[in-house]
Amino acid sequence: MRRDIRPPLIVATLLCAALATGAEPGALAGRVRTAEGTPVPQLVLRVAGPGGERTVVTGPEGRYRIAGLAPGEYRVRVEAPGFVLSPEPRRAVAAAEESLDLVLAPAPVREQVLVAATRAEAALSSLGVTASVLDRERIAERRSPDVIHMLQEVTGVVVARAGGLGLQSSLFLRGGSSNAARILIDGVPVNEPGGAFDFGALLPLELEQVEVVRGAASSLYGTDALAGVVHLVTRHGGPGERTAFEAEAEGGRYDTRRLQGGARGHHGGADWIAGALRVETDNQEPNSVFRETAGAAAFGLRAGERTALRVVARGARSSAGTPGPTAYGRPDLGAGIERDLLVLGGRLRRTGDRLAHELRAGYALGNERSFDTIDDGSFVPRLGDIVGAFAFFDSANPAGFQNDTRRLSLGYQAEGQARARHLLTAGVDIERETGALGSRSEPLLTPRRTNGGVYVQDRLVLGDQVFVTAGGRVEHNASFGMRAVPRAAVAWRVRGGPEATTLRASAGAGIKEPSFFHSFGVSFFALGNPDLKPERSRTFDAGIEQRLFADRVRAEATAFHHEYRDQIAYHVVDFTTFQGTFVNLGRTRARGVELSLEAAPASSLWLSAAYTFLDGEILVSTDEFDPVVAVGRPLLRRPKHHAAFGARFTRGRVGLGANLVAVGRRADSDFAGLGLMMNDGYTRVDARARVRIAYGLEAFVVGENLLDRRYQEILGYPALGRAVRGGVRFHTERSP
Repeated sequence: MRRDIRPPLIVATLLCAALATGAEPGALAGRVRTAEGTPVPQLVLRVAGPGGERTVVTGPEGRYRIAGLAPGEYRVRVEAPGFVLSPEPRRAVAAAEESLDLVLAPAPVREQVLVAATRAEAALSSLGVTASVLDRERIAERRSPDVIHMLQEVTGVVVARAGGLGLQSSLFLRGGSSNAARILIDGVPVNEPGGAFDFGALLPLELEQVEVVRGAASSLYGTDALAGVVHLVTRHGGPGERTAFEAEAEGGRYDTRRLQGGARGHHGGADWIAGALRVETDNQEPNSVFRETAGAAAFGLRAGERTALRVVARGARSSAGTPGPTAYGRPDLGAGIERDLLVLGGRLRRTGDRLAHELRAGYALGNERSFDTIDDGSFVPRLGDIVGAFAFFDSANPAGFQNDTRRLSLGYQAEGQARARHLLTAGVDIERETGALGSRSEPLLTPRRTNGGVYVQDRLVLGDQVFVTAGGRVEHNASFGMRAVPRAAVAWRVRGGPEATTLRASAGAGIKEPSFFHSFGVSFFALGNPDLKPERSRTFDAGIEQRLFADRVRAEATAFHHEYRDQIAYHVVDFTTFQGTFVNLGRTRARGVELSLEAAPASSLWLSAAYTFLDGEILVSTDEFDPVVAVGRPLLRRPKHHAAFGARFTRGRVGLGANLVAVGRRADSDFAGLGLMMNDGYTRVDARARVRIAYGLEAFVVGENLLDRRYQEILGYPALGRAVRGGVRFHTERSP
């Protein structure tokens, strides 16, 4: 007789189900980092396994934890364009907490992670603000002799250099004046008090990346961030990176010579990098010789998984001849400028699962001394048949003028994840500004100013597709008192995946303190005004980012509207004695469209394009007598049309690259009585090639202004003609 076995099987099945149901739930936790080791907060992860799919948002240091998981195998995928997890990580989860760290590989057109937009790491696609990043690969391949002309290829950025390499250089961001952007080096503010920064002697030494954030950012940084932020980040070693040494030698036209060397490494919890360079060039105009010696170093130390210390240092000493506007007459053979730059920064960070603390300290010294050792006599400016209305006079001044400004900055910042999808940031900054300015033949002006600010920010993820950033700052400045500045931004990922569509918008307010001379000047003809208000800005933008062809193309379009108010101007108060002071008088408007395209159609080919249309106008003039800045005139040295195109190709031993920059006609002034009020547009083509000769050794050649165009970025100051340089690079690696 056959026995029926169905009842015992049913009982066993029900018992197993009961045991499974009663099993302790598990958890999955870890950190998310890029291939370079950069943490990525506010990243949406999808975890799929028994019981369906759940989402989790990463917090400080890219940490995540998802609990209440039934036992079984789970797959993790990332919801962010420009990042790849391939193959999808899998991990079996039981009753205990399992650890799973994720490393994000870059897509063909990679996602960028930057700091300047939120004062902490953030994936660009999750920000509503508009930003661009020049990464290490692009900086190294570009082989630009200076930083300013790399930035010229970024949408919304216009640059102007008074002649050749090393001479005075200015940056204009989204129609703002040359002192309307906050300039940071490794998080340390380096602007002079009042916002000015001379890019002329800033060379690309050991840079990890350059970040450009467009739109008022005073909600985080306080003064100077009227139009945006430019942040230069020193290169650093990472886990698994081999010890490496490199050296370069280069020479070319205008008696140009450059020697550069560096080393980096990683051992245990410590990493380090150091580099130095020496540049010499005669440029093309008489008395425009430029010499610079510069160095950069960084040291990092991790004590376990939670505590990290990083110290950075940059320094440069340079000298340059300043021949003046040689397009209109004889050069000034005795004039020159000497510069010293020193930047020191330190950061101590302690991270928990949901809360991170950070202490920062920075010191920036910028010292410039201009002088004239020879009296070259007078001359009347001429340009063809145009004769100046007055003569230029020269006089020897060996002692010269000094502009020595220093800034000590201290700060504390806390980041915490609240209710799983909020990343809250709060911090306090204190800055001590000092200076020694004026003619060295007289007692120098020695002002002091202490500023402080408190800021808060919330980064929120809504429904896995909407990323909101909102915050504000209360700033107390020793010159203008207390001000509050807000900012808000939203990014809506309408469609995800490798062909993601993201809509974004942002609005913010900016403030800028007066310069030392504006507030504390003692000259009879330019008496400082202690009652000046801060210059202000109101900025708005909206745009779309579209990724196409499996993340091989990234296209972006942004419309913006900026207003700059209460601009400080010189004002004559007594026309009998011509005594003057400074007042908040000017107002300008800048609106337009920015377009950019980045494509990697093949692993060996990379293409880029950028175009900016700027409609800038003076609404209230800063000078009622100068027609160049009259009401209704376009903004000085800021063209209506500006475009840049780039390409690079790498295969085997050979690498090729080229860039084209087209700058349209723009308002300017000769300031020499010639009556010139417009500067013609120009097109410049640069190219380079390299070939690997043997392991660790390569030769390269770089050509700038290959079409030998004659143009002036600033009226009166001829830009360099065609210049070709060549050299060799030696690089070696070994295990630590």
